[in-house]
Amino acid sequence: MLGVAVATAAAVGPVVPPALVTAPLPAFTPTVSPALAQIPQTPGWDLIVSRCLPCHSLEIAVQQRQGPQGWATILDRMIGYGAPIPPEDRQPVLDYLLRHYRDPDGR
Repeated sequence: MLGVAVATAAAVGPVVPPALVTAPLPAFTPTVSPALAQIPQTPGWDLIVSRCLPCHSLEIAVQQRQGPQGWATILDRMIGYGAPIPPEDRQPVLDYLLRHYRDPDGR
């Protein structure tokens, strides 16, 4: 019986009450959580939030300190795992990580 209901719903399409179609969307004001406010909001910050935090907590994303090769290796590994980092975002993400989370010994 469920198959008939699903097939019927698929044929008819979604039913949306008219009030929801015409109702204006509430105003959206983006806010930065206290945890996100702890990471520097410099160029590339938005990429860290949108590319790294979907899979990692903030603490995991920024607890490491690496040099250029270390961050490049980690970034390429994450891309290999499926991180949503398109080629044009790789260098800005790497630049951000090196600017703020670089190993003082340059490793």
